Amino acid sequence: MKPLALLLVYLPRVAFRRAAQAQLGACLPATTSTVIWARTLEVQSELQRTQVSHSPGVNLLLRYMQWDYALYRALQEQGISPQQAGEWIEQINWQIFAPASAMAFKVSRLRSSRLQARIKWLLDALFSLVFTRPFRRSNLPAAAGVAFDVQVCPLASYLREQGAPELTHFAACSLDYRMAADWGVTLQRTQTLAGGATYCDFRFSVPPVQLIAREGAGVDKTAADHPGI
Repeated sequence: MKPLALLLVYLPRVAFRRAAQAQLGACLPATTSTVIWARTLEVQSELQRTQVSHSPGVNLLLRYMQWDYALYRALQEQGISPQQAGEWIEQINWQIFAPASAMAFKVSRLRSSRLQARIKWLLDALFSLVFTRPFRRSNLPAAAGVAFDVQVCPLASYLREQGAPELTHFAACSLDYRMAADWGVTLQRTQTLAGGATYCDFRFSVPPVQLIAREGAGVDKTAADHPGI
């Protein structure tokens, strides 16, 4: 894993430009890509004038939503369908965030050998460090996974204000499924704030084989070795 890929997450302009231009270059003629990127820069510059300030983590995510929406508009102005534009933006965002997701999962191994405990720790850390106010979630009991509802999502709110609530699915919601798959768990979600519901229901399930292994072990070896964790 390249350290540069992890550091670039904190530089939205650089990270997004690199990922977006690679995606556009692979799918469109060079002249069209150049026009689209130039228009993306214009729209993003306009959006910066009205940006709202929250915590550093939320501000970072909203900067990416700005870039996503700017590119989304620029693509459609060139005749690209909303569906295709959204799919490309999903690919771009995952290329940016996948290295950080993978590294976080590796670090979680220091916390516990149990997958369920690792996933809970990861999600708690994300909501403590990145998905902070005005995000709001309610944790729910889960015997074989992690469950919670999100009642407030500033990312969905921002894209709704821009008139593109449907972009939230590609720019943010879809990445949750990719992240879960990389972590070895399954995410089930039946509704979202972006889709008009009153909350997003997150249900992360641990594969049965993991549960069987846990029951066979009887005790979390990592917890036994490090009782203070």
